[in-house]
Amino acid sequence: MTIAFDIDDTITRHPGFFSFLTGALIDAGHRVIIITFRDDRESAMESLEEMGVRYTELVTSSREEHEEFGLFEWKGEVCRRHGVEVFFEDDAAVLQYVDPSIVSLMVVDHEQHDLSRTRRELW
Repeated sequence: MTIAFDIDDTITRHPGFFSFLTGALIDAGHRVIIITFRDDRESAMESLEEMGVRYTELVTSSREEHEEFGLFEWKGEVCRRHGVEVFFEDDAAVLQYVDPSIVSLMVVDHEQHDLSRTRRELW
């Protein structure tokens, strides 16, 4: 299985959990891809190492790719290109461009997201 993770406000929201999860996934033989808007690859690698997050591939962004695909669309394109099956991300604006066949799991910061309207209330 191929599982992808965002860094900022996803992995950084609970580094211990994502350290455990990425390690367990890799130990079980799965691909773990980190997809980040960060353009400084070395800094991203250092941050992941400090948090104890393991991965098989790191995909950083570039201005050229944002211009080609669009800022929010870029991560969706990376997921498609790498055959991602499950994607952890914190930004709904990004997730709207992820293929519906990919299981998307959104990490929520309750200070940034208004969850007062539940699905039940919308019925």
